[in-house]
Amino acid sequence: MKIRIRRYRPADRKAVLAAFRSNVPDHFPASEEAWLRSALDEPDGPFFVAVEGEEVLAFGGYELSPFYNLGTLVFGLVRADRHGTGLGRALLHYRLLHMAGRKARPRWVTVDTHPHTAGFFERCGFEVIARWPGGYRSGRDRVDLRFELSDAAVEKLRAA
Repeated sequence: MKIRIRRYRPADRKAVLAAFRSNVPDHFPASEEAWLRSALDEPDGPFFVAVEGEEVLAFGGYELSPFYNLGTLVFGLVRADRHGTGLGRALLHYRLLHMAGRKARPRWVTVDTHPHTAGFFERCGFEVIARWPGGYRSGRDRVDLRFELSDAAVEKLRAA
């Protein structure tokens, strides 16, 4: 069956929370579920899901700063049983291209993540800009990365 990416709908909530839980504790601490629930209730930007039929396989969104030339990726996650299938890369590219199509297109896109997932973003063209030992309240280390959303980068994303 074909995978498609569409806007998140409130009816997706249960499946998104289940996808999140499938990644606890390896990729997210359980304590971040409260933040996810809050973000779903009052989003600061668009959220998207990757679906096969109507089955939610991945979820993520972004926020745009009204003051800085900056977009921030939030909650990029793929259901644990679908890791390594290309869904994460497809959802990332979709979100970057969606930002590129906005009137207030950001020059930079940032993401914070754990060291074990930072390599994924580096392979997708992001560069590490900071490492924070114990940078999350959970005690996990944090890595900040950025991507320049240039015309050349957008063309490369479209070609991928």
